This record gives sequence, C-alpha cells and structure tokens, in this order.
Amino acid sequence: MQRIHEQDLHDIEKQLHDHFKKSSDFLSKNVVIADQEFRAYYMETLVDLPSTLSTLNQAASGSENGSFQNMFRPFEEEASMSMDEICGHLLHGKLVLFSTEGMAAVMEPEHTDISRSVSAPESENPLQSAYDAFTEDINKNIGLLRKKMISEDLIIERRETGTRSTKKIAMVYLEGVAQAKVIASIRDKLEQNKDKELTTVRDLMRILGHPKFTITPTYISSELPGEMVQNLMNGKVVILIDQFSFAFAFPAIITDLWSTTLDVNYPYLFQVFLRTVRAIGALLAVTLPGLYIVLNSVNPELLRIQLAITVAKSREGVPYPSLIEMLLVMLLLEMIIEATIRLPKNIGPTITMIGGILLGQAIVQAKLVSNLLIIILVASAIANFVLAGYMNTTGIRMYKYVVMLISSFFGIWGLEAAMIWIILYFASLNTFSVPYLSLSVKGKASDE
Repeated sequence: MQRIHEQDLHDIEKQLHDHFKKSSDFLSKNVVIADQEFRAYYMETLVDLPSTLSTLNQAASGSENGSFQNMFRPFEEEASMSMDEICGHLLHGKLVLFSTEGMAAVMEPEHTDISRSVSAPESENPLQSAYDAFTEDINKNIGLLRKKMISEDLIIERRETGTRSTKKIAMVYLEGVAQAKVIASIRDKLEQNKDKELTTVRDLMRILGHPKFTITPTYISSELPGEMVQNLMNGKVVILIDQFSFAFAFPAIITDLWSTTLDVNYPYLFQVFLRTVRAIGALLAVTLPGLYIVLNSVNPELLRIQLAITVAKSREGVPYPSLIEMLLVMLLLEMIIEATIRLPKNIGPTITMIGGILLGQAIVQAKLVSNLLIIILVASAIANFVLAGYMNTTGIRMYKYVVMLISSFFGIWGLEAAMIWIILYFASLNTFSVPYLSLSVKGKASDE
C-alpha cells in the first residue's frame, strides 16, 4: 500500500470519473475492510465485490495485528501514480482502493463468472484422445497444456498487444525441440508490432508478417489441447490468445495437409494407411473437376471409344458447355456447405438433405447437368473434406477453380501446368525460415 497526498488523491479520483464517464459498468463505492473505510473503484462486469469484501474481511480478521495490507498488490513505488496504469488495472478486472488517510492500493479481487468451463470439442472429433477443448480463458488454456505436458522445458512467454484494446497472448514452445530461429522470429514480430490491435486471427497473421493473399494457411488451428501438445513435441510454436477458444501452431508444412498429430494414437500401419488416403484425397479434390472438363470437352480422344460414348450420352440434352455446367453445380454445392456450417444444428441436416438429395435429383431430371457430373462433384467434395483441418480444405476448395479454368482453355496440358504451378507455389512458401515443403519442423523426418 502506498501513501499519496490528499490533493493528488482527489485529482486521481476526478480523472477516473472523467475517464470512465461513458462506461456504465464503472462504479465507485464506500466499503469497510477490517474496520477501515475505503473508496473502491472497479468494473461491475468484471469484479464480484460482495465476494471480494467477504474474502478480505475473513482474511483480515485472521491476520496478526490486522495487517491486511500485505494481501494487496501495491502500485509502483513512485512519487506520483500513472493514470494510464490505474486505468489499465481497472480494465483488467482489478480492484482499486483509496483510503480516507491518503492510502492507495490495487488488488486481485474475486471475478464474476463469465468464462465457460472446459467442455467437449465442438468443431473437431478426436478419436482415442481426451475430450477436452480450449476455452476463452487464456489461463485455463495454459493450464490444460501444463496438465498434459509436465516438463521443465515447456516455456510460456506472456505479453500484451494493442493500444485501444489490450489483448493478452502467450507464446508456448518446448525448449530444445523448437528451432531457435523460429522462436526468435516470432518473438521479434510480436515485439515490433505490440502496438497493433489484435481482435481477429487475421490481425495475428498481420502482426506476424504473414502474406495477406495466400491459398495455403501458414498455421495450424485447433481447439484440442492434445493436438497442440503433439505440435509442441514436433517443434512447433503455439500461440494462445485470450478470449479465443482456439490455439495456433506455427509454422505449417506440407505434411499438415494430410496428417494430424492425433494419428500417433493409432498403430503405425493404420497411421500410414490413413495418411495415404488423405494424400490421395487431396490430389483427387484438386484434379477431378478439371479432369472432367478435359475428358468431356477438350481432349475426349484420351478416353477409350466405349467410355467416350458413355460420357457423351450422359450429357445428352444438357444445354450448357461443360465449364458452365461444372461452375453452376460447384457454386451450388459451395452454398450448401456454407449454409450447413452457419445454420443452427437443428435445421442444418435438413438443408443438407434438401440440397443434396432433392435438389440434386431435380437438377439431373431437368437435364441441366449430367449424371456423371454429380458423381464427379460428390467424389471431389468427399475427397476435399478428407483433408486435415478446415483451413486446408478451404484452400483446396479455392484452388480447384483455378485448375478447372485453366483446364477448360488448355486441356490436359493446362491441367498438368496447373499442378506444376501449385508445386512451385508451395516451394516458394517460407514461414519463419522453414520451407513449406519440409517434412519436419525439427529439420529431420519424424513421426509427425
């Protein structure tokens, strides 16, 4: 506790009222703690004042000589207290006390219960793994990682970013496993851009200097603590954001397209089989729409005559070229997927049934598209969602339009050129000095 002059105390109280006059949840009350009167300043939405006073009085009554001042966190030992510091304490949920004797203190109070407890994951379905998920509270998220990885090498660096809206973040890595250049690069970026606002994932990418336009995510996001623990053991750096129920692992590499860290829970042959299926799914998701156009309209001579006749008959009566036909149905499928994701869960399956069964059957019977196109489209969609991570599936969904358009103009050579281009694009990506085509962040092949 720190003593300040009475005039300075009045000035500080007046400045506080002026600073938070537009905030209806900012309150000031006269309270009594251990028979001493204080003026308490706090945010009603963040501080549970009755519980705090009860706890303080119980602790003060049991302390020797009533020296409850030792329970408080004092201000910095300066002649004058910074108003920005006091406001920062209030915005972070602290309780500021001023006594009639010119004493001032800031303390950690009992907080209102505004954070949900640890629950089962909502957007991911772990198999043979713990069914707990990150919450919005950064301390709980760090605790989940600590509980699953009991190690002295687990390093957690806390910091804050933003000026108008301060956001807490934590950089977590495993010392001796994560590359020093990756750690230093992320730390430098966070320090250099600590004044930038952080409210969305895109803000985090901008702070870390990632490219604005990219079809491949440069990070891995997950709500599963178990997956992030495996990412830490694989040499990645994990970033946690306060009030965000997902964690982000850096950097992403090519194997993250078809492998998840939870694959290590399966026998080795099962793991290889599943990752092979996902890799084939990535290839089919990109090439099937373009291959349909190539073999149907541009280079039908590549097919055997019997198969070519069957393909031609499937399009009998369809009034549109293959490209328009494909674009029409693919855009319709994209809208169904987005509607299923955004709509409430109680009506999402209904929309899927209407779009997938009734609309699909009706559009074929109306001779607007061919039966073969529906088969190709469904196969491509299923192959797309076999990939690991929603962000990866979104990137593939975007790139298959590029492959399809190039294939419609240049045929099989355009399809090959598009595949070569994406390989060259992957080769050009470099995140925190780690090439995207690396098989391991640790610099050697491992069971990642």
